[in-house]
Amino acid sequence: MKKILCFFGALAFALTSCSSDDDSSSGSSDTVLLKKTITTDSDGEKVTVTYKYNGNKIVSITDSQGEFDRYFTYTGDLITKIEYKLPGGAVDQINTYEYDSNNRLITFIRVEPFDEWGSKEVYTYNNDGSVSIKSYSGDDKTQTVFDGDGKVIFTGGEVTKITTNYSPSRSYIYDDKNNPMKNVLGFDKLAFEDSEASGILHNIVSEKDLDYNEITATYIFTYNSAGYPTKSVEDEEGETATVEFFY
Repeated sequence: MKKILCFFGALAFALTSCSSDDDSSSGSSDTVLLKKTITTDSDGEKVTVTYKYNGNKIVSITDSQGEFDRYFTYTGDLITKIEYKLPGGAVDQINTYEYDSNNRLITFIRVEPFDEWGSKEVYTYNNDGSVSIKSYSGDDKTQTVFDGDGKVIFTGGEVTKITTNYSPSRSYIYDDKNNPMKNVLGFDKLAFEDSEASGILHNIVSEKDLDYNEITATYIFTYNSAGYPTKSVEDEEGETATVEFFY
């Protein structure tokens, strides 16, 4: 299962420092935290995603269908675990994160207890600013089968390309506005986990499959006066949806 943040059935990310959840008009960009999104697909079906915090630490992301509820654990200022729970409370997936002494992500492990399966990515930081990936998979205890190599390329602080020999290689284009999750403590560290970009400061406006040289997703945003999205129109491989953002 891929991480699901805000947009897509996969990413979800105005505003006043004391606004209600439904006020998305104005305010201080230093205190903006995403509280809710409402996604409407092409059939008119709506899904509401709710974000809860302790200060600027994310506590949970839950949706009205109960399919992708995520619960976050911090160690200090770093996210070290995310649990995906089913409506009855059973844990469907566990993501764990390890960091180096510079608070850089060095290991991402995903375990799916029901399938007794797991995967792992190990990251090495290079002198040229790129990040090398080694991917592994196996049972939920070991993840020792080597799957392949990859590399993360950054431009202007954002992940602009991820190339791998074990999954689709992608490139990303961003706007120059504010990512709704930019003020969530520790979220920027997870910007390339699972060999996919999610945006650090800005919002992805298009995604390209480099293996087939084709655009696979586009996102058209409407912003408020503080530069945060209030609406996006998304097209992912022919599947369209509209997302409304509330802060």
